[in-house]
Amino acid sequence: MYRYESRMTMNKEMEVVEWLKWYRLAINDILSQREVVVGTGYFDVLEADFYSAIHAAYYGPVIESMDLLPDRFEAEERSVYETPEVLHLVSGRDLFGMVCLANKIPKLSSASTKKLKNAFASFGLGVCKSVEDTRVLKNSDVVDDAGISQMNPGNSVSDKSDAYEDLELYVSGRVVAVATRVPPKNQDDRVVQNEDAHDQIHVFLNSDDDFVHASKGSYKESLLNGSVGGRIPLGTIKGLGSCPQEGSCFVYDDCGTKTHVIMNHRTLMVKHMHWYGVGDRVSIGECRCSRAQLPPSKFWLFEPRCDMHDIGGWYVETFGRDKKGRTVPSRRFWDGFDGNEQYDKRLHPAMYLLALAYRTLDIEDSKRKKRTVRNLVESQTV
Repeated sequence: MYRYESRMTMNKEMEVVEWLKWYRLAINDILSQREVVVGTGYFDVLEADFYSAIHAAYYGPVIESMDLLPDRFEAEERSVYETPEVLHLVSGRDLFGMVCLANKIPKLSSASTKKLKNAFASFGLGVCKSVEDTRVLKNSDVVDDAGISQMNPGNSVSDKSDAYEDLELYVSGRVVAVATRVPPKNQDDRVVQNEDAHDQIHVFLNSDDDFVHASKGSYKESLLNGSVGGRIPLGTIKGLGSCPQEGSCFVYDDCGTKTHVIMNHRTLMVKHMHWYGVGDRVSIGECRCSRAQLPPSKFWLFEPRCDMHDIGGWYVETFGRDKKGRTVPSRRFWDGFDGNEQYDKRLHPAMYLLALAYRTLDIEDSKRKKRTVRNLVESQTV
């Protein structure tokens, strides 16, 4: 898989508490050492295992395939509102994809894959490094306990929610899928069962000629016949925004048939988002996303990978069935469908990631509203 260079030089020294500085320096020394531990003695083996464990914990698993998403990876949330990169898809320290606000990034030509990759790689690093104005805004912000920067009250950027903006999923330098979200027509809280009371997320896959992986014959034709404007409709998610932190919403295909349910629930300091197929007596969990509440990054043992995505994020796992029918971790094609699995009822992974990005924007917006109310109350009591 094409990987963007993520081991970048930060614009500023990352904040860290004093008692952790020595630890991070020691880790950097271990990671920078090139020599191989030689010897067969007990302490030699112990030292080699320790160095290997540090490298594995820091860099994460190796991305093995150019065609498949890892079966487990992280989706790091943005920590400032100025960046259009809502989620960074990373494996260890390797950035291999992003979910971005569609109307706030440069339009890239699809004529040349190489130019697109170079342009997006440059753009991706530029956003993380940030322009001078964004650095000034970030340096002037105060980060609250939840990790989201508090914007100045007069800043119009912070007053507008991105929860209903169009999103684009990038993987390996290519626009894989896009999503648009329609707000509920009827926002009356008393109308619960009415379909107009739910938001709708429409997800489309880009349908370039060579973009449906290993699909041949009637299967590929059936996919492309449903395409709209060069895009294949993957499905519609209804009610994600109106779904409480412990509740469910549903996924429908382009014919309006209910195919999947999304379960949201919480355990102690962890949010969960699980995907299940409907209709079968026993349905496997296709995708499992977990978001643990973390302390501020200045308390992290490892330095954050990017200073604009340093509040943590979702841990994403995808599953399938083996030949014996057992549920096992499963890597998924990101650039289309597998023509050899035409009867596979699982959703395209773009559905998981774009829905996850909208869920992240909803949580982000909710935190901002709570903070605005809190600031208003505090200002009136002073």
